[in-house]
Amino acid sequence: MSGLASRIAISAALAAVVPAPAWAQKIAWQTAPSQIPAGQRKITFAVPLVYGERVLGDVVVETSPYGGETRIERESLRLQLAQLLNEDGLRALDDVLGSAPFVTPARLAAAGFPVRFDDGRLELVVETLAGEYRPVSSLGGERYSPIPSELPTIEPAEFSAYMNINANLDYSDSDGADEPSFFAFGAARYRDVVLEFDGALTGQFGEDYRFYRRSVRAIYDDPESYRRYQAGDLRLNTIPVLRTPFIGGVAVEKRRRIFDPFIAVPLLSGREIFLDSRSDVEVIVNDDVVRSLQLEPGRYDFSNLPLETGSNDVRVVITDSAGRRQAIDLDYFFEPLDLAVGEDEYVLGAGFIARDIEFEPDYTGDPVATGYYRRALNERLILGGALEISEDVQVIAAETTFVPQVIPGVIDAQIATSFADGTGISVRAGYRVQGGNSLANRRQLSVTVDYESANYTTIGDIFPSDFDLLTVSGSYTQSLTERTYASAGVLYSKRGGNREDRKLAFVDVFHRLTDRMRLTGGLVFGEDEFTSKNFGVHLGLAWQFGDRSRLNADYRSRRETTRLTASRGSDNSVGSFGYDVGFSDTRGSTSVDGSVNYVGNRFDARATVISSGTGFGDLTSDQRARLQIGTSLAYADGSFGIGRPIFDSFAVLKPNNVLRDQEVISGRSLSNNEYTARSGPLGAAVQSDLSSYNVQSIQFDLQGADQVVAVGDGTARVEPRFRSGYKIVVGDSRFVSAVGTLSVGGSPAELWSGTITSVDDEGFKPMPFFTNSRGRFGIIGLSPGKTYSVTISREGREFEITVPEDNTGLLRLDEVDLPASED
Repeated sequence: MSGLASRIAISAALAAVVPAPAWAQKIAWQTAPSQIPAGQRKITFAVPLVYGERVLGDVVVETSPYGGETRIERESLRLQLAQLLNEDGLRALDDVLGSAPFVTPARLAAAGFPVRFDDGRLELVVETLAGEYRPVSSLGGERYSPIPSELPTIEPAEFSAYMNINANLDYSDSDGADEPSFFAFGAARYRDVVLEFDGALTGQFGEDYRFYRRSVRAIYDDPESYRRYQAGDLRLNTIPVLRTPFIGGVAVEKRRRIFDPFIAVPLLSGREIFLDSRSDVEVIVNDDVVRSLQLEPGRYDFSNLPLETGSNDVRVVITDSAGRRQAIDLDYFFEPLDLAVGEDEYVLGAGFIARDIEFEPDYTGDPVATGYYRRALNERLILGGALEISEDVQVIAAETTFVPQVIPGVIDAQIATSFADGTGISVRAGYRVQGGNSLANRRQLSVTVDYESANYTTIGDIFPSDFDLLTVSGSYTQSLTERTYASAGVLYSKRGGNREDRKLAFVDVFHRLTDRMRLTGGLVFGEDEFTSKNFGVHLGLAWQFGDRSRLNADYRSRRETTRLTASRGSDNSVGSFGYDVGFSDTRGSTSVDGSVNYVGNRFDARATVISSGTGFGDLTSDQRARLQIGTSLAYADGSFGIGRPIFDSFAVLKPNNVLRDQEVISGRSLSNNEYTARSGPLGAAVQSDLSSYNVQSIQFDLQGADQVVAVGDGTARVEPRFRSGYKIVVGDSRFVSAVGTLSVGGSPAELWSGTITSVDDEGFKPMPFFTNSRGRFGIIGLSPGKTYSVTISREGREFEITVPEDNTGLLRLDEVDLPASED
């Protein structure tokens, strides 16, 4: 029996016996579908309402797993649709909603509100809305402030903790198998205080195989004021022109956006990344993978990557030794005006600096203070500034984001001056303008300037720069048709120290042959140290087939590179797998690579093999392999489980103690018999993909034994706090429903009421009792083997109901006859 089919509302069946009160209509129970008329088999649950690419919030729907029309609950639908409508739209919506508790999609569509229930993705989709119903919006896009949902959420555990353990094993022909590395990242939360830990047992970072402490920090969040207080190993994000160092100390941050300073690959500057462990790096240009690298720990400069297009179309994806993935967009110069008028954000920190950039911070004892502040003065201007102060280095910086009215577009600028052995300066500026209101005429122009002088130094630098660096780039993109667009750009980079200047100009055309196939062609002219050729062509083909499979082919004559890849992505359900297979050929280097990843219930696994050489005949001269396995240990208020790695928050789901033969399955969606976690001999099911400070739903069901149990509506709504855990007990021992007829002296007890209590069912809360005009009654929520007392309000009479130990869900009492009263 499917999880959806098993959660049938027994209150609908009881409605045939007695008029069910409102509290009974909200309780969903499991029972055999054959016991419920087809027209009454309904379930009620919450699904997200989606408009375009926006998720507005959750709406309650009522549907049947056995067919029939879906109905939408009126109040929750109005709450979420109100975000999209003006006053005329709200009046029209209220007219169609009326006063009935539910409305059908057909009725909504007829009134100009086409809302469709997608039973595959379990969401409500707003197809379109009439223009006269929409509010006036800025040409630059809507500012969206979500309306809090009125649907309740459950509270996280008072104490919860988890620890991710990722094993990494590398092998190469030349060195053989390395000693395995074990990376550990975890957090413990007690009420509102979090303690984080990050470390590794490895030999990657030196000659010794030992344990390294990456970071330990304590965090206290105040969501109401958007403030985070922390102490320990800190990496504080301020302005990108200020390199982000490790500080051992204390800090307070105020940001509306939720952040995580301990990302796997922190940005050190606009041109650099720092890898603290051996990592796989993919360079993706316009959705095509053009380069796959396996890099050792260290600093890497973006300008050294053989990129031929503008930064706005480039992404770098890094997978480190712990299996953590980080995507970096090189278009970091532009930010939207993401602060409301009058809103500010800041960072203040003080402590001691770690000079050596290693996996384990090495503090020098030199005191340091850092600060950052920015504020939206109006809808067109944000101003900010930052300071770094230590004994040897002081840096002052300023930034602005400005939308001028005399010309279209956005201007972004940063400037910093450092005072150390010498004075240095760093300047970044960018301009971007977008236009067009359809796929056929969209266009975008962007220009960026990046300059850093010799001697520019921040407190995180080990050695100051001894040369100037200037980079100027520009790009323009224009839609030619709805299926075709072109992009052209130029890049000039001048580096001091007698290094060759870099010059580049390109034109690319992108055309969608079908909805799943895209062709790319282009020309490039350049002068740089990577090749002696000045002119080249670029050809690419991307074909997506199936839901998760993709083929890519890319050829670049100037660099003499060819890249072919085939991939199938895994999803988040247990048993899913994916693969990547690639072939690369660059002058003097040819390689093939392949990887397979598997999603298990208690772990994730990924295996990668790379074989390379100087040509086809030498393809097997250098072979490397990597195996990565990740798992987690999770605990919340007495419940324990082993699951897949947790990256923020989690939930452990276990069956009720009386249901030990049952197994819990959970997921964000349980459609198509797929799930993301399952309980069993290794403990509770671990739902590991929850993100903090966002309302989400966890769906769950019971599988295993044939016992009939109550699971409610099978959904828990959560709004996790940072690094929080939830304990969810699935299944209720009170799954028995009793039906019968009450009579007095042989005559039906018409419309009698009373109270139901129990002396041997601990935790049972008194329930109302009532009969219909024929004396029929129904009671839900009783436990096998327990006795319940029914007290009649009218005359104080009582009778008892004893539920047999072996009852499987429905107890038929037939007629309960009380003696007539003696007048």
